[in-house]
Amino acid sequence: MLFLFLSVFTFEGCNNLLDVDSSRLVFPNEYKMTGANDTLYSMFGIFSQMEKLADSYVLLGELRGDLMTVTPTSNLYLQEISNFDNSDSNNPYTNNIKDYYSVINNCNYVIHNIDTSVVAGGVKVMYKEYAACKAIRAWTYMQIALNFGSAIYYDKPILTVQDAQNIQKQPALTLTDLAPILISDISPWKDVVNPSLGFIYSQNLNNSYFPIRFLLGDLYLWTGQYENAANEYRDLMYTNSYTISSYYKNTREVINNAFTGNTTVYSLPILTTENVTSIAATNQYGIVFQLDSLNLNHMIAPSTLSISYWQKQMYYFSATLDTLGDTRLLSSVYSVSNNQNSNTFTNYVTPTTTSTNYIYKILMMNPISTTKNTNKQIMPYRVPLLYLRYAEAVNRIGKPNLAMAVLKNGLNRVTMNNKKIIPQSELATPLPNYMNFSDIRFDMNIGIRMRGCGNVNLDTTYYVIPKLAALQDSVIYVENLIQQELALESAFEGNRFQDLMRIAIRRDDNSYLANIVSAKYTDNQEAIKAKLLIRTNWYLQKQ
Repeated sequence: MLFLFLSVFTFEGCNNLLDVDSSRLVFPNEYKMTGANDTLYSMFGIFSQMEKLADSYVLLGELRGDLMTVTPTSNLYLQEISNFDNSDSNNPYTNNIKDYYSVINNCNYVIHNIDTSVVAGGVKVMYKEYAACKAIRAWTYMQIALNFGSAIYYDKPILTVQDAQNIQKQPALTLTDLAPILISDISPWKDVVNPSLGFIYSQNLNNSYFPIRFLLGDLYLWTGQYENAANEYRDLMYTNSYTISSYYKNTREVINNAFTGNTTVYSLPILTTENVTSIAATNQYGIVFQLDSLNLNHMIAPSTLSISYWQKQMYYFSATLDTLGDTRLLSSVYSVSNNQNSNTFTNYVTPTTTSTNYIYKILMMNPISTTKNTNKQIMPYRVPLLYLRYAEAVNRIGKPNLAMAVLKNGLNRVTMNNKKIIPQSELATPLPNYMNFSDIRFDMNIGIRMRGCGNVNLDTTYYVIPKLAALQDSVIYVENLIQQELALESAFEGNRFQDLMRIAIRRDDNSYLANIVSAKYTDNQEAIKAKLLIRTNWYLQKQ
């Protein structure tokens, strides 16, 4: 708490806005947010605190899941995360709750001091920063609750030691208790557009915010308010014209070339059009994002289990042409042969024991460069994740065919009017808002699975919902497909463990998470499974 007392006053100017080691301090009586530049510098100060969470977000979300693993060269801290050993008070990735509260305290200061009545050109110009800070604060509270089990909620800045002592006496809230508070706090601001701060080098700062509708959808999803979640997700898709597009130039070219290791047909849109929210920095100011180094030094790696997920999918071109393999593996994993001098891609469908597998997605977000102004970033939110969360919500409303259409067909007016895809039993008059995809902006929407598995929208054999005894059976069946698709599409982005947590909690079945995660372990699988059968072990200790 004393750390927060000091960190709240650290606001960076343009020349060193990403320098978290700045010694510039401004005290309350010296800092009044009366102009646009004041809030601009304050936002940069919040961004500098957010950067401290980037590595932990991905490592805690993936090393504890089934897709990422440690290697013989991993350091002790990474091994502790992978083994669910939370006892080390020196682990920078698990003993960093102060960094989360630092973000919150900086947001509190801006929210408490910003003058939202300032008008320029007939517009209240401070609303954007005010709403953006509320969104960042809500997301950060969610991360504390999901990683540590509970969070102490306060919405005023800590300015004195007495403030800190009073707050420490407050009870910690679980996400169930915290969600209504956060929903009430951010809901009035969901239609306020984000600030537009432009670029720093090639980094688009307009992606440095959390859309309030996305946050609301997540909070509703975690607390079982599925129709509210679906409405918020759909409205964000509509407002921002977010759609699912194909990775590839030509499907025939892919099936002929991609499975022999030819990656020339592949493009990676996650860095541009699919980016919803990123936590980013440039290394010019000494910001240390370690994911790229951990990846290139092979301290983290894709698990053998994760590679098998992509390998065993059915790529469907036509009724007479199909094969095994999901080409999205090319956006996630690459193999470097140990006996070659150059980093040469190998056949990812049948990796050999002479190859070392790396996480290609992290490399693409943090490219190797000789230029000192290299961008580094993680992406908590992408467009496909938005659609998959929507599918999860509508499936639990009792519309598994609609959820399946997100994966297989794409949400557009053709799909929604096809009774063979969306049966009459899942429709209503009038049509609910969350099922309205009639606008032209959705016309090019495709199924998420089509991005890696070809023309699955034409498949009537492999990728279908079987006839089951009850609607609930179909819901569970499709939910399992959504969970699988989350792994195939959003691997290594930091969401995996929490996705599994959410489904396991919803089903009240600890073994659901324990079985999936423990399957990646070889030497201590049963010990990890036994540990994960106890829900308290899903959370970090508050040191």
